[in-house]
Amino acid sequence: MKKILFSFLIIFPAFLTVRAQSYALQLTNNDLACYLDIFESGKYLIKLSHKNAPDLVISQPLSFGKYAVEDNGNYTLTDGTNQYVITLEPVTGNKIFMVKDGFRWMQLNYFVKSSDKPSSPVSISSDFLSRSELLSYREKIRIDKNIYKNKFRNGFYQSDFNPEFTFRAHEDGTYSIRFYSLELSNGTWEKEDNFLKLKDDNLAAYFFVAVEPEDKLKSILMPGDFSLTRFSKVS
Repeated sequence: MKKILFSFLIIFPAFLTVRAQSYALQLTNNDLACYLDIFESGKYLIKLSHKNAPDLVISQPLSFGKYAVEDNGNYTLTDGTNQYVITLEPVTGNKIFMVKDGFRWMQLNYFVKSSDKPSSPVSISSDFLSRSELLSYREKIRIDKNIYKNKFRNGFYQSDFNPEFTFRAHEDGTYSIRFYSLELSNGTWEKEDNFLKLKDDNLAAYFFVAVEPEDKLKSILMPGDFSLTRFSKVS
């Protein structure tokens, strides 16, 4: 009896081990694809891809961090930069997940398994600034610029790196962040000193954008950007 019990204890943890896999989200936006990579190390990566030409694909990391498998089988993905949570509910084993909580465009949509291998290396997250680095930069701006306030004008802003990555602030205090045809995030904004504080309507998290002189913005903690990208006012 002791030998049988010992064997069970060895096999059971192995049964719970999550294998590295890749999933594709079923988007209605024909120009975009969204992928989720699950790594054996307990990390995940969500990225968006846009096909500009037959041999040219532009990818934009949206979220990366750690995941946990709950007692009910749900996967809880915690973004390492902005600390929001995406909840996935398994529909068909580990082959299909329904998004229970997350960005509005994700909710009640499905991630379908596409490969047994992640589409990106787990090391990709080291290519971007960490949450602590971004928070330190935000604090530096707050201290250096607390004696004056840069003027902010609502309107339409484009990323200096990719003009299809945009930010729009409306007069009624609402905002929209878009990546090509997809509205990544929408909610309300308010100005605090030299920052815009953004509250997504569906996520329990705040995003931050620095207000710079000459109608410029700089992403500090913003969905889909981890490189202090600048945005210029267009209209």
